Amino acid sequence: MPNIVDFLPLMKVSGRCGYFKDKACTQLYTLVPWIEKQTENLLPMTRIYADFKEAGYCRFNNQFYLHKCHNCNQCHAIRIPVTSFEASKSQRHVWNKNQDMEVTLVKNPLEALTDEKVFIFREYDYFHNKAAGEPKKTMDEAREMLTQMNSGYPGVWNMEYRLDGKLIGVAILDITTEADGKITGLCSNYFYYDTSDSVRKRSLGVFSVLQEIALCMELEIPYYYLGLYLSDCKKMNYKANYRPYELFVDGKWVPGDAGGVAGDTPPLEGVAEDAKAAGARGNHSPHNTYTYIDLPPAGSYMPEYEDICFITGDIDQDFLYSAYLQGIFPWFNEDEGEPVVWQCPAQRFVIFPENFHVSKSIDKFLKHTPYTYTKDRAFEQVIENCAVQVRSGQNGTWIGPMIKEAYKKLHKAGIAHSYEAWLGDRLAGGFYGVDLGGVFCGESMFTIEPDSSKSAFVLFAREFFAAGGKMIDCQCETENMKRYGGVNIPREEYLQRLKAYCKAAFGG
Repeated sequence: MPNIVDFLPLMKVSGRCGYFKDKACTQLYTLVPWIEKQTENLLPMTRIYADFKEAGYCRFNNQFYLHKCHNCNQCHAIRIPVTSFEASKSQRHVWNKNQDMEVTLVKNPLEALTDEKVFIFREYDYFHNKAAGEPKKTMDEAREMLTQMNSGYPGVWNMEYRLDGKLIGVAILDITTEADGKITGLCSNYFYYDTSDSVRKRSLGVFSVLQEIALCMELEIPYYYLGLYLSDCKKMNYKANYRPYELFVDGKWVPGDAGGVAGDTPPLEGVAEDAKAAGARGNHSPHNTYTYIDLPPAGSYMPEYEDICFITGDIDQDFLYSAYLQGIFPWFNEDEGEPVVWQCPAQRFVIFPENFHVSKSIDKFLKHTPYTYTKDRAFEQVIENCAVQVRSGQNGTWIGPMIKEAYKKLHKAGIAHSYEAWLGDRLAGGFYGVDLGGVFCGESMFTIEPDSSKSAFVLFAREFFAAGGKMIDCQCETENMKRYGGVNIPREEYLQRLKAYCKAAFGG
């Protein structure tokens, strides 16, 4: 049967993008009452909306809409084929810890729009918007907005989540059907919840998605729709954690790993935004916090030690930043009372994009990883964990108080970054390093849970190289980095590449 969307003219409206402040947004939309009039109610609206969902549309109140923005391809509808869904280890953990929850399906939500729901929605809305300066809504304003979200379409349901009889969360859902009423899709429109610390620790958003997928399985609903997926938006890219998924790309639904949009690995928060801001990875300009200092080359300070450039009593921030731009880094043992030794090894161990390699085992692991991955969420925790990491053949650590303080300052200046793997709300592994635009200088990593830092590094490296990164500097050869295609290059070649890839940041 032809898709009814093909026969209905659509209106167009433009305005500011709700996801990226510096972008404009264009939507195609049509109105439910207008459709009913044009079709003379020959088909139930839930059947008509099934065609719109199949064409990638979303709904708010009595509008079906689709993003069609000029020079932007971020917004893609996302759905889960329910019979293929496999919960990850961390999702199963969330499911199990919330089995004390009472879940109720409400098929006439406007008749159950209680003060309790309005209050929770009002507090939830203020919690998430107060940072932007928005005032708290009145109860009447909150009630009116909830009324709009639960009306305008005949197929709206609610899922209510209660703990010991107290309402703590509400999901607003749509259903789509065949002409005979058989449900073909369950659509997640909005979820609001009690923002108290005790409830937030339960990962109720994750649990609600799993509960709604379970409802689809129970009612034999083939597709669960999660609204829009935006790969570069932190608030929207978490949806790729529910696998396998499909994206609506170029007019058709495709597997998430075939759409050229989301890939078949979980998102690493923050990397894509920073990569774009760096101007395709390479335009690294001087940081206005620091003064650039020309430093002596390797071997000139102590000719008998060809890797050493100079020695200081502390780590000055101008020295530290300038050193990285000249291929120099501090490496010494503070615990044994050594001064700060600044080095530039004769052989530099690096990874180039053309050599980057990921084993089949870690690639397979990433498709079902139990971890979530972030950037710069816990820099201090990462460096502290790196300091106490036990390493084969190593007695103690070079990451002493002076190193920690220096790199924490570099992090606050936006130059040093951490990448984390989380198991639920617990840090499982990670690494940190210095970002010079086209070159990333890795410093140290730690592992608590199996494959945590390894998988975080692979995600980072893929994003980094995909964004135009030219070289990951591992400094010295290790078996771990060798697995990913690391090779030794002479110091002279490294310095030439560093200068070229960082676009000669200080006039070189």
